[in-house]
Amino acid sequence: MKFRSLAGVLAGAVGLVAAQASAGVVVGKPTPHGNTAYPEAGTTMARAGTFTLVGALQEHVKISGEAEPTFPSTMQGAVYLMNGTSATPARVYQFPGVAHFNVQAGSQLAISNRFLAFATRGTSSSTSPLANSVFIARNSNGSWGECPLVSGQRNCNGAVRENGQNISRALTRIPLTHPADISFKDITLALSDDYLAIGYKRQSVLEIYRYNSSNDTWALELSLDEPDERFTGAALAIDGDLVAVASPWSEGGTAGVELGSVRIFRRDAVSSTWSSVAITSGYFSTGAFGRSLALDSGNLAVTSGATFPVNGVTPQQHLSFYRVASDGTISARQTLGTAYPHVHLALDGDTLASTVSDGSEGLSIYKRAAASGQWAYEAGLIRDFYKSVNSSNLGYGGIDPIGLVGDDLALGWRAFSGLLGGVIHEKASLVDACRDPLNLVSNCSFDNVTNTALGGNQSSSGWQVLNWNGASSWADFSGRQMRINVQQPGSDMWHIQARTTVNLPQAGRYLLTFRAKADDVRTFVVNLGRNGNSDNNWASYGRVTAAAGPEWVIYSFELPSVPQDPAAFLDFNVGNAGTAAVTVDSVKLVRLTQ
Repeated sequence: MKFRSLAGVLAGAVGLVAAQASAGVVVGKPTPHGNTAYPEAGTTMARAGTFTLVGALQEHVKISGEAEPTFPSTMQGAVYLMNGTSATPARVYQFPGVAHFNVQAGSQLAISNRFLAFATRGTSSSTSPLANSVFIARNSNGSWGECPLVSGQRNCNGAVRENGQNISRALTRIPLTHPADISFKDITLALSDDYLAIGYKRQSVLEIYRYNSSNDTWALELSLDEPDERFTGAALAIDGDLVAVASPWSEGGTAGVELGSVRIFRRDAVSSTWSSVAITSGYFSTGAFGRSLALDSGNLAVTSGATFPVNGVTPQQHLSFYRVASDGTISARQTLGTAYPHVHLALDGDTLASTVSDGSEGLSIYKRAAASGQWAYEAGLIRDFYKSVNSSNLGYGGIDPIGLVGDDLALGWRAFSGLLGGVIHEKASLVDACRDPLNLVSNCSFDNVTNTALGGNQSSSGWQVLNWNGASSWADFSGRQMRINVQQPGSDMWHIQARTTVNLPQAGRYLLTFRAKADDVRTFVVNLGRNGNSDNNWASYGRVTAAAGPEWVIYSFELPSVPQDPAAFLDFNVGNAGTAAVTVDSVKLVRLTQ
């Protein structure tokens, strides 16, 4: 039996099949809609409160009576403001018509409880006066700015005012200082109830605006222009009066080496000026520190590692965590190695959700322990959760945006429903890597149990607790975990068992993963073997002794030679090792095809 690290598990190629897995609530692209040739809703996304702002930047929005526009004038774009999991948008923002050639509304998005913002872009051939702009709608007394209904569709063409104009319009326009003429990813947005930050990574420019409620104007308070090669503003985040700004190719800790850095800018309320109050530099030779980041409630998360080969070697990827004080001071650095690049980060309090660009896992959840302050991998979603049965070969999983508010997780799903796109609404607490279409273990994360507690020799939703030879125990399923409480441990490990039946469809190599902890340091035995109830033949196909303690540990074991068996038992044996309870979760068994 071979032990593999977590990184090895995530890096392993397990030959997944495409499937439309049992996601949470899926909200498809609202109707009516136009262009269906390219991925649409969910290309960009942002969350605040109960609202999800969704960009469909390649949308085709016609004006009645106009001639059919030709590609690429089908890219006026549309922005949908969705409330909860309702399929009906609360607001729709779009600029219909051929006159707005290729503006791609929704190229970038940001939202707070008070404002929403979306960007347009434009190529050199764009003629629309609305191209290369940021548009802001305000939430006033619970009502968001709304464009008029024209010929049955929302039309924002006449609902725009320039920043500073003393007129009432649904949208306020701030022109982009540098056109996003190469890619919609050329700019970044971050928004709070008071501030708007715009990053122009190709020009290494940062702008911070402050909203003045007395005259309903956005005032530019900081304009920072740095050498282009630093990519300043490639990622931004706002928390209160602190703005985190990434420069992933600036010189880091070693002079002349472009390791990257993240700075915290803070506003002085007296002078109304912004200054850099803290900096943390990259300390990995693979650079790109600050490729993406998130800031919330005193926590800062930063990715690093180039996403392209350096000197022919694929760079190591890292996810770093910090604490940020109210004055902007950065402390408590912790870094975790990751098997693949993390692309989008969504942070709420002590929970981080992150999309992963490669491997079998498309989404990862990390948690910060309240007692120790340490971050650790918690769970993940298999990449197939991002795919559509209508486009299974496109594999967009891991590169679409995410948003997190409390336990509510929203995931962009561009490939959904024939490439129209949509949003998946999940509960972060229910995300578990074992929810893999190929997993042979049913009820793997104990989400569905008919009894919250099992006494000896009772069963619930596929799991059974057994006590032998005078041993006694019971299982508690509260919190969607299986906690095996030991009263009398017996004299052998199998005297207390929690087991489930698994169908082993083919002979070969299998990979068993799970996570476990114990009330005190102890061992337990996990076994995959034959059901010997009829003939007393309890042949083991693979057995391992694992050590556990009070902290969660993720275990991974490769079982090299497993026969075909439609009625095998997978059992956790906790007898003859003291009375410390053992808690198990996220049990996964898959056949390896390589």
